[in-house]
Amino acid sequence: MEKKDHHIEMIQEGQMNIFEADYQKKEQEELKMVEQAMAKLSAELRVERVNPYVAAVGNFLMDFLEDNPSSAEKFLAEGKTIIGSMKEVRNEAQKVQVNNCGVLTSEQGFHIVLKYFGIKPTGSVATDKSTSNHTPKESVATSRPAQRFEASLDEFL
Repeated sequence: MEKKDHHIEMIQEGQMNIFEADYQKKEQEELKMVEQAMAKLSAELRVERVNPYVAAVGNFLMDFLEDNPSSAEKFLAEGKTIIGSMKEVRNEAQKVQVNNCGVLTSEQGFHIVLKYFGIKPTGSVATDKSTSNHTPKESVATSRPAQRFEASLDEFL
């Protein structure tokens, strides 16, 4: 009976090793995919290095990819580029424009970029409904009457 228990233990250990090997294989595939996605983003950054907006979005995406390696396959999707994401941001800004001027916050812009790549952002990248551009807010700078300056000639002597 002791031999049977030992055999069961060996099978269990072997299964653990199979699971570990499977996990390591998936981890290596994910790492390879991250490297490929980084290479794709880097290549586009090199081609468009003159455009500071492409650099800003590209660097954001690379940082996002480092923090979220499971999203690498989304960046490798055929036809998805940094320039394409910027066009999407432009389209969204045109929807909220007033007097031919459309403005988005950085957070809203990056949310649109991630959405373009098929990524549902979580945490601080997601836009907050209270900061939406659909409802104009009153100006923060309100004009106050200027305070009157009074001085007598004796004060200057």
